[in-house]
Order: sequence, then C-alpha cells, then structure tokens
Amino acid sequence: MKEIAKEANVSVATVSHVINGTKQISKETHSRVMGVVRKYNYMPNQAAKTLKQQKTMTAALVVSSLPDTFVSEMTYGVEERAREMGYHLMLVNTNENILYEKKTINVLHSNMVDGIILSPTSSDLEYLNEYTEAGFPIVLVNRHHPVVKNTPRVTGDNYQTGYDATLHLLEHGHREIGIIYGVPDVSTTNDRIRGYRDALEAYGVPFNENYLELGAATKKGAALAVEKLLKRCRQISALFILNDLMTIGTISKLKEMKLRIPDNVAIIGFGDFPSAEIIDPPVTNIVQPPEQIGRIAFDILLDRIENPGNVKHIELPANLVIRKSCGCK
Repeated sequence: MKEIAKEANVSVATVSHVINGTKQISKETHSRVMGVVRKYNYMPNQAAKTLKQQKTMTAALVVSSLPDTFVSEMTYGVEERAREMGYHLMLVNTNENILYEKKTINVLHSNMVDGIILSPTSSDLEYLNEYTEAGFPIVLVNRHHPVVKNTPRVTGDNYQTGYDATLHLLEHGHREIGIIYGVPDVSTTNDRIRGYRDALEAYGVPFNENYLELGAATKKGAALAVEKLLKRCRQISALFILNDLMTIGTISKLKEMKLRIPDNVAIIGFGDFPSAEIIDPPVTNIVQPPEQIGRIAFDILLDRIENPGNVKHIELPANLVIRKSCGCK
C-alpha cells in the first residue's frame, strides 16, 4: 500500500479508503489509485486485516433444514443482506440433528466467524448461554426459546398464524379441524397450535388432541400422517398444514384417497410455494415474510457485533393468501 500511495502521489490512508470504500474520495483520486492497484494486481491481505480489525468479516447461518420454501427464501434474504454489507456467509444445515448443531456452533465460535444466525433444531438451547454470556453474537431466527439469555430473535408471529388460519376455516363452518405439524416441541409448532386452540375456544369448539398428527416436515411424512389422521378421525372436514412440503404430500394423499378439496376436506397450508396457485384447486396459504426475516436477522446480527449490549426482538405479521382450497370461490 505504501508503494501504491507513493506512485499515486496520495497518502496510505487514502489508498486504504479507496480499496475498502470507507470514505468518499474524489473521482480523479479514486481513478488514479485504482489505476495503480490494477497495474500491480494488488489484493488486500485478508488475514492481516482480520488480525488488525479483530474481525473475520464472515458470519454463519445455521438452519435446521433446507428443503421447504420458507427456509430457502429466508436463507436468500440473509445471503443477500450479507453480500450488501461486505460479509462472507457460511451456511450449515443441521438437518434437525441437535448433536451436530452443538458441534457446529462450537467450531464456528472458534474464531471462524464474527457471529451466528441460528434456526435451532429443538428447544434444547441452554447450551447456547455459554457463548452468549461470554459476549459472542448469536441471533435466533424463526425458532426461539426463552431459556437462551442475552440473545436477540427475529421471527414471524406464529401465534397469530395459527389463530388466523384456524379462524378462517371456522368462518367457513368447519368445526372438526385437524393439524399436520412438522417438528414437535419447537416454538413455531407450539405457538401455531396455541393460536389454533385459542381460535377454537373463541368459537366455543373444544380442543381435541387426537386432531394433531406429526408429519415430519416431509411429503412422505405428511401423506402417512393424513391417512392415519383421517382414518382415526373420519369427522375431520378441514386441515391446517404447517409447512409447504407437507401441504404437497397432503394434497397427493387426499387425491389418492379420492377425497375432493375442498368439498370433502378443506385445507390451508403454510408458506406460499411457487406452484400453490396453479394446483387444482389453488392452495390457500398463510404466509410469513421469510426473505424480510432473513435480511432483518442479518442487520440485527451486525448491530449485535457492533453494540454487544443491544438485544432486540422482532416479530413480523403473517398474511393469508386466499385461494380455493379452503372453500373460498
């Protein structure tokens, strides 16, 4: 940098500002410096920068699964915002494996990244306090649990998601409403079922534990769950399905069982997958803004890195995208 500064007849600080974009430099000076940089094919030494700044300019996104549309779009939002802010992003999929998640967080904490955005596999999160109480920046996204201290979170309003989807089916006259859920004992599932229960109560409809069935967050799992649920509880006339892969599995199984949607079984899904509007009938979905959640999560992580005392919780509303599978015309 000293040689570049000497040849361009500027200070070393000016060269640094041009290369790193940290200060407004005149077009003429910027062009002159970059001409010398290109001449010598200069590349900043990232390792040296890291040692000097005590930053890696790398963050990690650790998700519990990747296949569904919500997680994919949330990941895109994090990646896009990281790129805009000059950060590299490491992506890890734990595939709902808590032991792998714990090992991953430990490895990433070892000076590999400046901070982590985590969508955890379960509510077994007390282990995170070892890192957060030491000041290591972690932001929980999508799923969360109050056992984790000193940790911001960015989520959709899952309680209202469950309430609004159930209310819509109740308003269509359904009283026997089943739920196909993906993962037990995580905040997203628990909060949506809590919203479902409260909507039933508001209509004077008793909650029935038998109307809940685990679909394992997969197409195959949902197909098995729907068949099991409807054979056990033949009176069910509507289903709320808690992820898009399970919605596809549910539709496939209902057609195989010769049950018409919405005449025999009405459905509302979660997450608006690309083919939802062209399936026959088009699928009503309740949608949270995954890309926005991802972008905000990265901004919260940066704020946490720069201002360790800041702990923000952000919850974004859901939107019901009404089509025909719920019984609307």
